Amino acid sequence: MGQERRRRSRVHVEIPVFVVQEGHRVQGMLHDVSLKGLSCSVDGPLQVGAECAVTLALASGLRIHAVGRVVRAGATEAAVDFVRLEEKDFAHLRNVVRLYAEDADQVDEELRTPAFGED
Repeated sequence: MGQERRRRSRVHVEIPVFVVQEGHRVQGMLHDVSLKGLSCSVDGPLQVGAECAVTLALASGLRIHAVGRVVRAGATEAAVDFVRLEEKDFAHLRNVVRLYAEDADQVDEELRTPAFGED
């Protein structure tokens, strides 16, 4: 099998997610998330390549908002790369990823290197 190319820790967590794309709202359940994106089940179609607004609905009532781009979409599954997050939303997302990560310190260490760049 090939070398792992992900540059951010990905954690499994089931959190309700809402995605709005071109005025169309779908909801689903998060499968996994990183500081760079997510994969989830969805109850409707999304268009690959188009921007979308993503909201993660934490049990505490806290909402994490992001702007993303759909990178994979099927009838019931989708993946989104984050394009923009406000500072407070990024801080909350970081806390979620750290909470569920096997090594929370590794999540912080990953922030020292760019998520995108030369391989």
